[in-house]
Amino acid sequence: MNPVILAEKPSQAKAYADAFSIKRHEGYLEILPSPIFPEGAYITWGIGHLVELKEPKAYDSKWAKWSLDSLPILPERYEFQVAKGKYKQFTIVKKLIKGTDTVINGCDIDREGSNIFYNIYYQTGARNQTIKQLWINSLEVDEVRKGFANLHDNRKDLLMYEDAKARQISDWLVGMNGS
Repeated sequence: MNPVILAEKPSQAKAYADAFSIKRHEGYLEILPSPIFPEGAYITWGIGHLVELKEPKAYDSKWAKWSLDSLPILPERYEFQVAKGKYKQFTIVKKLIKGTDTVINGCDIDREGSNIFYNIYYQTGARNQTIKQLWINSLEVDEVRKGFANLHDNRKDLLMYEDAKARQISDWLVGMNGS
C-alpha cells in the first residue's frame, strides 16, 4: 500500500510535490515511484482546520441560543466535526487514509500542526496505521527529500497533539462561556 502524506494546506502539499515527479488528481497528488517511495505515495491536504469542535447546540438543544441561564456550557465530552464547506476535501482525505497502512504527518512541526493532523486522522475513523512524522525546517527540494528519507516516530508528535487539544478545548470553553 502506498503511504499517504497529509499536509496542512495545499501550498505545503505542492512544496512537497515539487521534490518528486507527480500526477495531479482532484484533492490529492500522486508521487510516482522514486528512490524514496519505490511504490509511489499520495499527498493530500487539509484546508487548515478541516475538522473542528462542534458548536454547543450539537451537544444540547438548550445551548442553541445563548443566554446567561444556560451557562456554563460544559459538555460531558468534546466532539469534532468536519468544518462547513470542507466536506468534499475531507472525503478525499478519508478515502486515502483508510486505504493505506502508513500515514505521514506532513503538517507543520508544532502543536497546531499536530492538532490539525490528529483531528483529521481520528475523524476519518482510521485506526492502527503506522504514523510517521516529517520533520523538516525548510521546503527546499533537497531538504524535503532528506526529510522523507528520514521520517521520525510519532511519539513526540502525539505529546504535542495532547497539549494542543487541551488548549483548543480550553479556548472553546472560554469562548463559549466568557464571551
